[in-house]
Amino acid sequence: MSEAAKVFAEKGYAAASTREICAAAGLNVAAIHYHFGGKDDLYRAVLVVPIAGIAAQLAGFDAPGLSLAQSLQRLLGTFVGEDGAPAAFAQDGMRLYLREMIEPTPVFAQAVGQHIGPVHEAIARLLARHIGVAAPDEDVHRLVFGLIAMAHDYCMSREFMNAVAPRLLEGPDALARARERLVDWAQALVAHERERRSLTNASP
Repeated sequence: MSEAAKVFAEKGYAAASTREICAAAGLNVAAIHYHFGGKDDLYRAVLVVPIAGIAAQLAGFDAPGLSLAQSLQRLLGTFVGEDGAPAAFAQDGMRLYLREMIEPTPVFAQAVGQHIGPVHEAIARLLARHIGVAAPDEDVHRLVFGLIAMAHDYCMSREFMNAVAPRLLEGPDALARARERLVDWAQALVAHERERRSLTNASP
């Protein structure tokens, strides 16, 4: 599927042809139909690899025995990555994801709903628990998106970061320091939301 990922990443779903993908992989033109059933199913399989990889890396981040800081470290660290190691998305996965932001396909929406939707809900339940509410509401879901957005650039936009702040990612512990700060800020946002609700509930 690596050749399919490269072709889809370079040309997008609509412009990529199954004939071109098979040629790049050195396969017969009937191979896609035999193994996947068609272009949609091949694209779905290609998309699921990086998405499912992220979901797998996140497994256990919401374990009841973990503190909020420990859960956030696992959660945000997945997107930031380790020093000397790639973040959650490989290059072709990043390009596919970015293409989907401007050329959305129903296949991507289905893949995200199946693999990322449950992770989002798990994050929302974790935050609700630490905020002190019984179940996630709209503001909790907004907080989920806010926390993930803070870490997202370390996964998706490193070339942009290097162009704007070229020394930010330098050094053997650069990503470790980034994770530490992100966890601090995330805890502050959770504490703010908890306090905001406490003050609202206490108002006459």
